[in-house]
Amino acid sequence: MIQFDHVSKQYGNGPTVVDDVSITIPSHTVTALVGTSGSGKTTLLRMVNRMVDPSAGRVLIDDDDVATLQPVHLRRRIGYVMQESGLLPHRTVLANIMTVPRLNGASKPEASARALDLMDAVELDRDLASRYPAQLSGGQRQRVGVARALASDPNILLMDEPFSAVDPIVRAGLQELVQDLQSRLRKTILFVTHDISEAFTLADQVVLLSTGGIVEQIGTPHDLVARPVSDFVARFISRGGNSSLHVESTGGAPIVLDGTGRVVGRLEEPRPGEGHREQTPPEEPGPAQPRVEEPR
Repeated sequence: MIQFDHVSKQYGNGPTVVDDVSITIPSHTVTALVGTSGSGKTTLLRMVNRMVDPSAGRVLIDDDDVATLQPVHLRRRIGYVMQESGLLPHRTVLANIMTVPRLNGASKPEASARALDLMDAVELDRDLASRYPAQLSGGQRQRVGVARALASDPNILLMDEPFSAVDPIVRAGLQELVQDLQSRLRKTILFVTHDISEAFTLADQVVLLSTGGIVEQIGTPHDLVARPVSDFVARFISRGGNSSLHVESTGGAPIVLDGTGRVVGRLEEPRPGEGHREQTPPEEPGPAQPRVEEPR
């Protein structure tokens, strides 16, 4: 578990970046820090591995104050995935993934075997192991970044806008990758994004921040959509197109649009037998429940 205990951050005489924030990140869940530029989300994330120290307050990992821990050792215990992957350009894919296990004392054969297994886990062909980052696509580099972050089997994974530099199709695939890995590995993930839709897709808990590091609301995606606590929260969610969906008929087909008028999918009746459960005694059938299907 990660706890931010009344943390604040101010650089010199500049403005306050984070203002008296208290958040609990439950173990084995995904928490998304979301907000516009200048809302302090990356500053909060970097407090966890002591890349940034708070001006006031404490950051605790399982009740240990990180300020009492040696930064290098702390960082080797925590996986970190950043924007643009942050891979070492002069090292191969395999060598990049092996970096932290080798620093932690693993033998070269052990670290290599672990790296190859992780390439499988993040759906990277092993033939890419000998390539260099510049020879990979953006999506491939980010998958290598995720594999490298998992190489030492950390309990905590920090992800700082890791998918913001790739195109929407690749981004959706990487989001699915995180969901799949989390369903199997159950890490404690702190995920930074400016995209509320991404936060809703990935997170169990969402922390919405405003400029100056003010926490506007903390809750599940359902909580934020159903019960926004302020106009700021409602407007922020609405800008992402998440506050309302409606159906329009186009050529006889019911098309689902989000709050911005963007096409989300098509409303369809369930396929025959889909979702069927045998019941004893039989019940009267209720109305069919529509579902939204993504465009193909």
